[in-house]
Amino acid sequence: MSSFFSASSENSTTVPPAGSFRLQVLKMMGSILLFFITYGLLLIYAGILAAIFLWAGVSLIMFAPLHPITILSIFLFIAGLGIIFMGIMQVLFLIKFLFTRQHQDLSLRIPITRKEQPALFDCLQQIARSTKTRFPKKVYLAPGVNAAVIYPVKFLNMFWPVGKKLEIGLGLVNSLNVSEFSMAIAHEFGHFSQRSMKLASYVYTVNRMIYNMLYENQSWHKTMSWISSRWIVFALLARINLRIVSDIQKALRLMYGMVNRQYMRLRREMEFHADAVALTVAGTDAAISAMRRLEISGFFYEHCLLQLPEMARQQRRFGNIYEVHRSLIRLYASQHEIALDAHQLPLVTDNYFSSFLLSRIQLPDQWATHPSRQEREQRYMAANIRKAIKGESAWHLFQHAEELQERMSSLLSQSFIQPSAEYVPYPVENFIAETATRIKDYSMPAIFNEYYDNRPLPILPEGNITPLSDEQMATLSVSTLYAENKVQRLRAYFRDMQDADTLHAIQEGHIKTRYFEFEGKQYPVTAAGKVRAKLQSSIRQDTEWLLAHDTLAIKYHYTIIFKKDPAYAQKLLEQYHTLLEHQATCWQLNDIVARILHTISSLFSEQGLTVVSAQPYFDSLVDEGALLKKILLRLKQIPEVTTGWEKTLQEKISHFLRYNYNYINGNEPIMEEITNLHEISTTVMDQYNNCIILMKKAWLEAVL
Repeated sequence: MSSFFSASSENSTTVPPAGSFRLQVLKMMGSILLFFITYGLLLIYAGILAAIFLWAGVSLIMFAPLHPITILSIFLFIAGLGIIFMGIMQVLFLIKFLFTRQHQDLSLRIPITRKEQPALFDCLQQIARSTKTRFPKKVYLAPGVNAAVIYPVKFLNMFWPVGKKLEIGLGLVNSLNVSEFSMAIAHEFGHFSQRSMKLASYVYTVNRMIYNMLYENQSWHKTMSWISSRWIVFALLARINLRIVSDIQKALRLMYGMVNRQYMRLRREMEFHADAVALTVAGTDAAISAMRRLEISGFFYEHCLLQLPEMARQQRRFGNIYEVHRSLIRLYASQHEIALDAHQLPLVTDNYFSSFLLSRIQLPDQWATHPSRQEREQRYMAANIRKAIKGESAWHLFQHAEELQERMSSLLSQSFIQPSAEYVPYPVENFIAETATRIKDYSMPAIFNEYYDNRPLPILPEGNITPLSDEQMATLSVSTLYAENKVQRLRAYFRDMQDADTLHAIQEGHIKTRYFEFEGKQYPVTAAGKVRAKLQSSIRQDTEWLLAHDTLAIKYHYTIIFKKDPAYAQKLLEQYHTLLEHQATCWQLNDIVARILHTISSLFSEQGLTVVSAQPYFDSLVDEGALLKKILLRLKQIPEVTTGWEKTLQEKISHFLRYNYNYINGNEPIMEEITNLHEISTTVMDQYNNCIILMKKAWLEAVL
């Protein structure tokens, strides 16, 4: 390993910032300068007002007669103090960021030292030397699929350097080989490796302080609320002060929006530059494979985290979530014909990504801080830097790796488990076996080549399906009906439908943008309607094709069965129409549940709701609950649907059907009723959707 890193160190060279990066830095500094000019003017404005308040307050206090003490003198004295205090609070609002401290949550962090992990620290030292950056002050292990260099954001940090800390996600280690891991770490070090990048670090500090000043004002507002509640005179003064501060905030927000947009553009250039630095350490091949593996790995790590609450409810836990993570990636690789290397890491090729049809619309995402994988890969290949690959898992750098994985797994589970309860370890092999079984149970027959995946069975225009002629049947087969070109056209059709909706949103102003790209060509917003009209013409053609092809496919299967057993063909036809009815009912249920969830979310997220203003939300829950009851009464009569309902769910449904929920009693929401409505609607929707998938699969298997 030392030879690998020493070679990189010897060949390392300073990577000059690109011209686009320098340009963005200059623009950023111009924006920052403009902000501080505006901020200085606001500070002068607040200072003048504070001086006026101070003069007025002192004048009132001096005017108040002290002998004898009267109600008027007390009133004037307190009013004077209040005016002075409000003037001070105005200035404090604009300078409070000087005293802000950024809290770093280390509850899911494990500090490590060179003594504990000598090989890892040797690797980090070589990367720091290659990228010409200082070694981190501290190194932590974190749970996720990422690495990051972090440091406290304080005003004083702009004037002298501060020790940076390196976080290494164990999910990242779990996903990469040694060379790819070096690429990821070198990328983070690359952000701070050279003088121009230190300037970007300075900009980041300023940007964070501006954000704190504008949007983290809880303590300031609490102080104002506390003072204004003490006396009616203070309440009146607080109102005046809040109005002045509100006007100041409007100006600051306008400036912050400009600064932040420019900062996001700079961040993209920072990412490209950090990539260029990291490429000199790890090379093009490691960079490309790292990006691809992390894209898959991140999805399955999130999937592992989503299992923790449900497992805790069942009083089970993962002993080693990273073993589960690796096993899920390998299961996915086996099901999608992705080869594994000698160290059981997936070899993600161009063919894998070519199977995905991406939107043909690209929007200028002004808030995107990271380039896309495709953009980065293009630059990696253009650099074409060849380095020797160390293919061993990145765990090769760690001592006592399994203990670290188990310790971090325990930390991740703590948020969901009860300290007094006992939890049974859930063996990885059992979880993977159950997951594989569930995937198999809900997968359509492979012979259909995913033609019927993630879509309902088609609704045919004809009332009755009739057999095809012998001449027609002679030209058809399963392989031709579900050929790859047919499946790709189907996917393109649904992609175009989504693109048409996006263009409509741009046309109506629901998506705010200066321009958009379609098929690599840039258009102004005013052209959205024209591009959409052209796209809809193609969609109409594909709609007609899809309806004709769906009809042909269904008739093909019906004809084969009809020739063997007309009675059985008629039975399958009846099942087909029953399944269509289930699909229609499920669509109704999905719409109802979506409205219920939106209403509950709005009810508990909107600020300043009163009983009167919240009443329409409760009325909506009553109306949607009535519609839900009708569907539940219908579903209760269908054994195929209710067999999956647990006893607890059935009891909640029975209670819901028996009583009229109002969801509010006087001035208080009835949380039990709202919770029951939420649980019933979401659980029944999920189970009914799954039930229909199984029905569809059974029907497709029957027609083969």
